[in-house]
Amino acid sequence: MYLKRKFSMELQRTISSIKAFQRIQNYEKFENLSTTYFNSSPIWCNKKKRGLNERVIWQQFLNAIFYVGKAKSTRPYSHLYKAINKLNKQAELLNENENSIQTTKFSKADRIIDIWKSGFGVVNLHVFHNISSYEAYTREAAIIDAISLPNLTNQKRGVYYGPSSKWTANGKKSLGIALLYRAMKIFMTEGEAQLFPCDFD
Repeated sequence: MYLKRKFSMELQRTISSIKAFQRIQNYEKFENLSTTYFNSSPIWCNKKKRGLNERVIWQQFLNAIFYVGKAKSTRPYSHLYKAINKLNKQAELLNENENSIQTTKFSKADRIIDIWKSGFGVVNLHVFHNISSYEAYTREAAIIDAISLPNLTNQKRGVYYGPSSKWTANGKKSLGIALLYRAMKIFMTEGEAQLFPCDFD
């Protein structure tokens, strides 16, 4: 069961309309324009997984995303370590006094802890390797704008570089949709590796 999310209008259309979903590949031109500038090459993956309709997988994939980062060095794992530390502190406080526990709503650590407490692991998906920092920032910004900041634990919108910095909001979100679609393809190919606190002992 997923909470109702309000994505950007452009991304929402890909969920509510079969034609809009089928047009996602048309947005490749936005990625090609951006990628050409940053001298990166595209990668495409297989289509179906576990017999599910691809549009259903697309919606589940979008609903599962709670943070987008440019994945500099080991930073993605630092969020997991922070969550483990916070979880351990919560356990200590619980032993002392249940009313002592205070959490910050919508923090990455709290979201990760909620996932673990629900019996699931966190999937840390790394995509778009071997690109410059400027392209990483651009891709991060486009994905955040497509998903819409209120749906994420990110604190701010990203920054665009290159030609996309002068595009309309619609063009930027179209780039984000193309990147999200590619990320889903990579996820479908690589499979789901859930990370639990015990994986960091």
